[in-house]
Amino acid sequence: MVSPVEMALQIDRPVTLSRLPGVRIGVVPLSARMTEVGSSSFIACDSRLVIVEIPHAEVSTTDPKDLDLYLARFRRFEQLSLEGEPMRELLAAIRDEFLRQRETS
Repeated sequence: MVSPVEMALQIDRPVTLSRLPGVRIGVVPLSARMTEVGSSSFIACDSRLVIVEIPHAEVSTTDPKDLDLYLARFRRFEQLSLEGEPMRELLAAIRDEFLRQRETS
């Protein structure tokens, strides 16, 4: 939806943020063996609130069964994610590919 240069700039943002104290960013690589597909985005605010984003609305839940479901899902994605320097190296490679696309267009 945006140019390769704009994509490269967007990819640099989480890399920059990952260097801040108290910030932890994980990226699930496309090569990861997924046991489930992310069907909607969700935000686990803490162990008391999850906000689920669906195409037409946001749904907030505090029901313990729902919280357990989403927190367990988050942990499964977290186990597959790369963090720190491996994450930054992955995103740098993706960014560089977008920049190469710009050069060949």
